[in-house]
Amino acid sequence: MRRAALAAVALAALALAGCGFLEPRERILPAGFAEPRLLLVSDEAQGPLLVGGDYGLRTSLDGGRTWSTPVRGDEPALAAAPYADRILVARGATGQSYGYALHADPDEARAWPFPGNVVALAGSARRDRLWAIASTGTGAPALHYSNDGGARWWRMPAVGLCPRPRALAVGPLEPGRPERLWVACGRRGLIVSDDLGVGFRRIAGIDEARDVAAARSRAGHAIVLTPRLLVTFDAGATWRAVALEAVAVAIDPRNADLVFAVGPNGSLHASLDGGLGF
Repeated sequence: MRRAALAAVALAALALAGCGFLEPRERILPAGFAEPRLLLVSDEAQGPLLVGGDYGLRTSLDGGRTWSTPVRGDEPALAAAPYADRILVARGATGQSYGYALHADPDEARAWPFPGNVVALAGSARRDRLWAIASTGTGAPALHYSNDGGARWWRMPAVGLCPRPRALAVGPLEPGRPERLWVACGRRGLIVSDDLGVGFRRIAGIDEARDVAAARSRAGHAIVLTPRLLVTFDAGATWRAVALEAVAVAIDPRNADLVFAVGPNGSLHASLDGGLGF
């Protein structure tokens, strides 16, 4: 009953906002963003949808019907993650923070205090925890962790981290346990860490993982793209296959029933049942 009520509230809100989920109208990403580097739903009250890639950043307040460019939004954006009341955007060798609404000027871009370009980010919204995977182009990637909003970073052992991570996500498991890190490793499958990134282990049965998203408001709920969607509600113990292939996926941070996925040719799809139907 609770999930049904949340879905009904989400549907009503989206309809009032003009998202048009009641209309048979296709939603598409802006030109140049057909295969985005990142897809994220902000914690801001209106829930802006954020898409990023080599052509920069774009945001939408109406579920993908219309798009706008934030300040400094034409610069490449490789990854993004929420923390505290900000969104950190990785631009390669530098990082830059925006407010949740993404309509004001961002903070000044700063170089990372560690070698390499950041290719994947994850964060704990409303908290100061951040994880960043940096690639130097040679050798293994490095995982860095911050518990003060990026003021200081520590390199994690990251034993078992794959050589070419494609995406990073973080979500709760159960009260009293550390949050789980999920890493999409392309043809090396899906790996997870339950100790903040000290060590990783492979999730059996998933041979390819192109992107991954983890719910913040529902413990153990995650979605991986293979490219077909696989959904778990029990931290990967079981998976349910969905008849949709996608290149990027995002779960709303406040309502885990609301999921967005980018399909072929930049088409945008929405789910109101946690990713089981679009």
